[in-house]
Amino acid sequence: MDPTVSSPHSYFPLSHTSQVGVLPEVASLSREDLEDLLSCEDKLTEFVTGLPQLVALKNQCDQLSTQNENLAKATLERSNDYERARDATIQKVEELTALRGSFEEMTIKQQKSSEKLAPASIQESLLIYAVQSEEESEKIADDFLQKQIDVDSFLGKYLEKRIETHLRKFKGERLGSQLRELQKAGF
Repeated sequence: MDPTVSSPHSYFPLSHTSQVGVLPEVASLSREDLEDLLSCEDKLTEFVTGLPQLVALKNQCDQLSTQNENLAKATLERSNDYERARDATIQKVEELTALRGSFEEMTIKQQKSSEKLAPASIQESLLIYAVQSEEESEKIADDFLQKQIDVDSFLGKYLEKRIETHLRKFKGERLGSQLRELQKAGF
C-alpha cells in the first residue's frame, strides 16, 4: 500500500510530503520552534489544539454530540407520546372489559326473559297457575264444609277461583293447540 495515500479509516489524511507520518504543520516549523514547543507544555497544547485535523475532529464531535442530544430529546418526546398512547389503550381495554361484562349480563337476562316469554313457557305457567287456582278453590270448599266461612262468602270466593281455574286451563290448552299447529306448519 502506498504510504502517501490516506487510509479510508483514518481521520488524518496524509500529505504528499517526503516524510511519512509527519504533519505538514510540524514539517514547516524550524528546529528552534520545535524545541520551544517541547520545552513549553502550554505552547505544545496550543499548537496541537490548533491543528486543522484536531479542530475538524472537535467540530465533528460537537456536531455528533448535538445530533445525539437532539435525537435523545426526540426519543423522550416519542416516549411521552408512547406512554400516553399506552395509558389510553389500557383505559380502553378496561372500558371494553367492563362493557363486555355488562353485555354478557344483559345477554343472560335477555335469554332468561326470552325463555320466560316463550309460548311454551307461557303455556306451562298457565297450567301451573290453573292447578294452583284449583287447589285454592278446594281449600275454600273445605273451609265451607268445616263451617269456617258463610254461604255468601263461599259462593263469591269459590266461583271466582273456579272461573279463574277454567280460564287458565282453557288458555293453556288453546295455546298448546296453536303451538302444535305451528310445529306442523314448520315454525
